[in-house]
Amino acid sequence: MASNLRQTFDARGVYVFVMTPMKLSKTRQGKYEVDLEGMEGNIRHFARIKGDKTMVICGGSGEFYSLSASEIREIGAAAVAGAHGRCQVVCGIGGSTRLAVAMAASAQAVGCDGVLVMPHDPIVAKGEKTIWEHHQTIGKSIDIGFLPFRAPRQLISIDLVKRFAGHAKVVAIKEESSAIDWVRTGRIATDHSVPFITGGGENMVPYYYLAGAVGFTTGMANLTLPKSIQLHNAAIKGRWKAAIEQRDYFESLTSLRSELGTPMLKSGLEMMGLSGGPVRDTTAQYSTTDAGHVLDTRGRRRLRSLLKKKGIL
Repeated sequence: MASNLRQTFDARGVYVFVMTPMKLSKTRQGKYEVDLEGMEGNIRHFARIKGDKTMVICGGSGEFYSLSASEIREIGAAAVAGAHGRCQVVCGIGGSTRLAVAMAASAQAVGCDGVLVMPHDPIVAKGEKTIWEHHQTIGKSIDIGFLPFRAPRQLISIDLVKRFAGHAKVVAIKEESSAIDWVRTGRIATDHSVPFITGGGENMVPYYYLAGAVGFTTGMANLTLPKSIQLHNAAIKGRWKAAIEQRDYFESLTSLRSELGTPMLKSGLEMMGLSGGPVRDTTAQYSTTDAGHVLDTRGRRRLRSLLKKKGIL
């Protein structure tokens, strides 16, 4: 059953960690309102770009920890409508086991193809037995697949990965701890039976793919999806010289994002005629203006110049 579900899901490709568009108007709680029409339109745009890709909504770049369960359900429905079957949609879920199960059920109900289980510190603190039980309970509650998430705050062991590899609902392992050799060890330990999806954006793709990854997560692809797909295509086919050359295209973009943060991607979307808006997640680091958590004039000027130089605008 595990192999059948994994074959249906097909984990290869670019995993776009989609920005959650926001309006400048606010909710009663004083938070920027989610722009559901903007989300649907953005996903529709991404879905029409040719190549292997999966839309990951309500992830880290999608401001997961600032969203309510009801908002996540609505965003999921909007994303599925925008994708219109042209690409897969994975929804971030998390929190306590009870809340994660409810979120997973909602994601399935609105038509998402899988869920990404975001680390929850109280569960992580109890150790791998509790982490396993948490994922087991989520898996039993849904018919779609899920992706466990290895991150600096949740460094799951190879032994636990081997257990996940035998789980019928695990369609891939998400690795985002910058541990390239760990990916290779994991692939060998699981006899290459479970796909690995890696983080680090485009800059790390050639190295992770050489270790055995088949897909990568990226916020930058909100602006660069065609180029990101080209990079994936070169790396998955083992064309390493081309992959390195494609990787180098992203160097200056990655550098600017590390300086300007998430508002760079939202502002870039707006420059492309898509929906962005302010950043709601106040734990992020970014430039601000009186209009909200957005790039200031200087930041927008620098971004526009770079996007033109890269042929994006």
